[in-house]
Amino acid sequence: MTSTYKSISYLPILHNPFLNCIFNNPQYFKSPLKGVVDELQSNHTNFTILVPPAHVLNEYYDPTTESSNSKTPLKELCYNNEDFIRSHIINTASPVSCTITPISKEQSVIYNTLNNKQVLIKNRIIYTGKGFRRSLKLKTLSIQYFSSFCDYFPKRSKFMIIYIESTLFGGIPPRKMLPPLPQVRESNETKKDIDSVTFEKLLRSFPLLSKAVSDKFYRLFHHNNYQFRVLRYKNRKKLSHIKLEFQKILQEAFSIISDSVNVDNPNSEQTYNLINHIISMYPGIDLNKLVHEYVELNLYDVLWSQLIFQFNCPNDDKETYDPEAFLILTKEKYEKLSCLSLNQLDIPVNEPWLMNELHERISLGVQEFEKLTDSSIMNSAAKTQVVYNTFRILTQRKSGTVDPVINADTLIGLLIMVIIHSKIDNIEAHIYYIKHFNSIDNTNDGQFNYIMSNLDAVLFHFSKKESGYLDLIENSKKNYETWNAIKNNDLEKVESILKLVKNEYPDTELPENHFIKSKNINGESCLMFAVKAKRYDIYDCLINSDPNWIPIDSILFEKNVMTNQNLLMCALIEETDDKIIDDLVDIILENATLDEQIIYFNMTDISGRSVGHYLFHNYKLISKIGPLIDWEKKDNNSHTPLFSLCRCYDHPEYVELIEAGFDCVYKKYGETGVDYDKHVDKSGNTLLHVLLRGIPESKMLSNRDNLVNVNQLNQRCLSPLMVYVKYNRLENLKEVLKDSRLDFLGEDFKNHYNVFDYLSFSALKSTKSEKFQNIENVVFDYYLQNYFPHGATENVVALNAKYDGGKKDWLIFFKNGDGFCNYKSLRNIKQILYLTKLRQPLSAFPSEEAFWKNYGFGISTSPMFHKVRINRLIDDFNLLFEGLTFQESINRSEFFKTFLTEYSQETSILESKRKISEQLDMNKQSLGEITYKLSQIQEIEYFLEYSLSNFQKYAYLFSRLAKLVCIGDSKQVDCKNVLDTIIYRLNVTTVFDDIFTYPEVNNQAGTLGVAREYFYWIQTHGDELLNGIQKLVSDINSWKQMYYAICHINSELRQMEPHDTVLHDSQENSNGQEPLSRRDSSLSIHPIPEEELEDDSLGFLSNFVGTSKKARYKKLVVEKSETVKNIMKLNSEIKWSHELIAAEISDFLKFRTEFLRFGMKRYIVEEVKKLKQRNTELSKFIFLVRKDK
Repeated sequence: MTSTYKSISYLPILHNPFLNCIFNNPQYFKSPLKGVVDELQSNHTNFTILVPPAHVLNEYYDPTTESSNSKTPLKELCYNNEDFIRSHIINTASPVSCTITPISKEQSVIYNTLNNKQVLIKNRIIYTGKGFRRSLKLKTLSIQYFSSFCDYFPKRSKFMIIYIESTLFGGIPPRKMLPPLPQVRESNETKKDIDSVTFEKLLRSFPLLSKAVSDKFYRLFHHNNYQFRVLRYKNRKKLSHIKLEFQKILQEAFSIISDSVNVDNPNSEQTYNLINHIISMYPGIDLNKLVHEYVELNLYDVLWSQLIFQFNCPNDDKETYDPEAFLILTKEKYEKLSCLSLNQLDIPVNEPWLMNELHERISLGVQEFEKLTDSSIMNSAAKTQVVYNTFRILTQRKSGTVDPVINADTLIGLLIMVIIHSKIDNIEAHIYYIKHFNSIDNTNDGQFNYIMSNLDAVLFHFSKKESGYLDLIENSKKNYETWNAIKNNDLEKVESILKLVKNEYPDTELPENHFIKSKNINGESCLMFAVKAKRYDIYDCLINSDPNWIPIDSILFEKNVMTNQNLLMCALIEETDDKIIDDLVDIILENATLDEQIIYFNMTDISGRSVGHYLFHNYKLISKIGPLIDWEKKDNNSHTPLFSLCRCYDHPEYVELIEAGFDCVYKKYGETGVDYDKHVDKSGNTLLHVLLRGIPESKMLSNRDNLVNVNQLNQRCLSPLMVYVKYNRLENLKEVLKDSRLDFLGEDFKNHYNVFDYLSFSALKSTKSEKFQNIENVVFDYYLQNYFPHGATENVVALNAKYDGGKKDWLIFFKNGDGFCNYKSLRNIKQILYLTKLRQPLSAFPSEEAFWKNYGFGISTSPMFHKVRINRLIDDFNLLFEGLTFQESINRSEFFKTFLTEYSQETSILESKRKISEQLDMNKQSLGEITYKLSQIQEIEYFLEYSLSNFQKYAYLFSRLAKLVCIGDSKQVDCKNVLDTIIYRLNVTTVFDDIFTYPEVNNQAGTLGVAREYFYWIQTHGDELLNGIQKLVSDINSWKQMYYAICHINSELRQMEPHDTVLHDSQENSNGQEPLSRRDSSLSIHPIPEEELEDDSLGFLSNFVGTSKKARYKKLVVEKSETVKNIMKLNSEIKWSHELIAAEISDFLKFRTEFLRFGMKRYIVEEVKKLKQRNTELSKFIFLVRKDK
């Protein structure tokens, strides 16, 4: 028994088992891969391969074996499970269905896999569907083309690849993940549910309850209810009468509920059961409270208007008539006390940091207490809650702050400030309502009674029975005069006030309750007002009148408690006089310790910003206090001080600002190095992204020690280069183009836009702008200088593409160095290339099949792949244009012109083919009548055989080299991915983490891919030339067959002719006639008259041959005549083809050398660029490791 073996070759194994199984499998001809390979071979552009990450396949297990003792690794499924392989290959050429959402315009497409399962692709998410055991939702990591290097797929074929985060079958991680922490239900959730229940909601939710009581409640609350008419009339009455009337209505409401469950009521049992059901649904619910609040809801407007009327009656006889209705805090009294300061209330707190805490509580308390006037507060429970919240703010400590002792005296002072500055009209009515109309009996509630007693104490403090409030009015008046003089820049008034104070307190400290030390509720003192007034003279008077008045502690702790901005921050924000800022900084630097200075300059406001974030208002301070600033401190938007400097676009001295900021940062962090990753905001913008101009001054790119990623994308997938083009930052664009690490043609991983796409977007807005024209010229010139052969007299470049919905075709934008540009549709381009090949059928110009091999013209693909596919096609166009600069067989000028011009009348393809065919025939006819000897044909044949042999050897060696380059590109990617994974897992916080950023998210292409494209292009030209040579060899073989056929015919004819005739002919030829040439003897004969052939009686044949012999002779003569005509025609074809092939071979030898040299230069440039980028990434990792140590 004999067995047959196929040749098996082994190449380096790919790190991804799935890719290795499909593209690098020596056993491809065996199951389970044989059927898959056969289908992919037939038309690889119809399919897209879904590839799981390498680490998932190598480390995870098959979920179907989770419960078994021996788990199956997923990588084994790649080689042994045909269902697994087929499930990850989808037929994108024939979608099952496609829908588009009307608003977001997102496409949802369902595809079949090779084994007729279904997957849904929507918004870059893949969902498993029909046929899959598990319903999974997988993110798309990246998409690209994978170049095949194996022999069993079409040569130079590229497959569409979508990397997904896991397999469509799922996967079990190598280590069991910790279970999620149990969710502990908060104890107050039930209470919140009960608090949200109202009697009105119960009536709406339970129609039976509504039917039992709603009509009675309607009559109770009706404005014509005579029983409770007292509340409807606005006349003077005691508050106790109003309260009594409310209690009567409340009792009537309770009676309505009681009557609904009375046995005399026919529906009492149902109502009773329903109420019990409600109580069971909401354990702890208080129906009496709900009914009380329901009554309040319906009577609040009436009750409140009555209370307001009574409190606003004149106070003349209220002492005897109704002392409870006495109005104490009127608008006039609020106005007189509006400038009262906390330090003037004799509270036992003097430390400035504690006073800041109290001022903050007062401000927050005022905001809360003002809610009493909100129209939504319509019952006693809500009013009580506002009061509770206010007291909680005043008494409870905030996390991370110093806790002042809040005793009774302090609390009264805080309450006075809150009530005075909240300026609530009829505050007495609110307090009375809370006390006497509450749904809860607070008689024994100590906290409630304590709060109410404090509020009563404050009101008593401002009554005529207490004389202390007159001092408060006087203090408020002094505060107002001082503050107003400062705000109005009244220097004389300020000087006179300070002079009086100086006379009263010469060279001594001021008492704590003095008006010079007064502050508003936001904690702003006279010094803060002076800073905001922006007048140095007033500031100087305050700060330098007496050093004892404003000590250094007061300056350091001076701040607006609501914004938490210190004195210097406010000075910078208000852009006050530079002399004020300089003096303030000098005072701090001279009088505060170093630690105090660092704390002061780096304290943050409510936005998380420090003084450093506001230095752009006065950048000259950077040289003074820059070394003390924490330049890496981020605010709430993740902006560092340096980041904020870069974003100050409207600064008149922007470049100087940038230079000062970066110089200070370099000096401060010079020894350890600047960590630029800490200067990235929430949107992923780096300093390069936000910088408006001044890159040379920032030294970010020129300083070799700076570990800056010049190609980093933000969350909108924009690189700095794209940002500069999009926002017309010409200066930055010129600078970044000088950096050798720049990935000029880099695409974002989401939309696959490159710099030319963003240039086209900008063109829609500012085509006529001079700056845009400059940017366009700079970008295009950079491309010609770095990506197009130098010295080319003609050029044209395909830049980008857009989809035309009307034509339902892609339009490619072409431009040349002279500024001419045009859009061409793919259909027009295909015709141009097809007709060019028809005009030069034997040239090395790529054929239609070779050029469009990987595009799949007319074949649909996944929506995610549209832009990728067209981008790679644009690369092929540019390869074509680059190659033509090294070729002479094609008229470059005319060819390039076809892409830059539009023809008014386009000729049909059939008409163009006819004209080209006629032109080729004319070219052949212009050669004249061509005759070849056998020796000449043999010379041509030898030349062709020699050339063919050399080309075949060259093609074989070159194809092997191209294969190695192709797999080298894949191995470059593998090495990078493995190293990225190792670096990630070296981090101690992620060493045991199974969820991390997949390396496949990044662009899965190595630099050898650049060289591979040039190798492939040379191979394509060589294959076309080999086809031309083989066609000419075929014509030579045909010529030789015809030649030997004529010789055979001549031999037969000589045997059939009489000897004397032959002798006679030879004599005639020897008697001065033209000698027999190849035309006269073996290759042609003189024309024979038809009548001579048709008449059997004519000629010498009738003397010695029979009828059959005559017919045979005639047949041979006609056959020879036709063969001679064909060989003469073939002579012209061989002559024309030979000359073209010889020229093409010569041209190809030159093209091969020059184009490969250009391609290798491109590869070396890209390799150096990638190495520099990789060096930056690894250096950054080492920098972080050292920094952590």
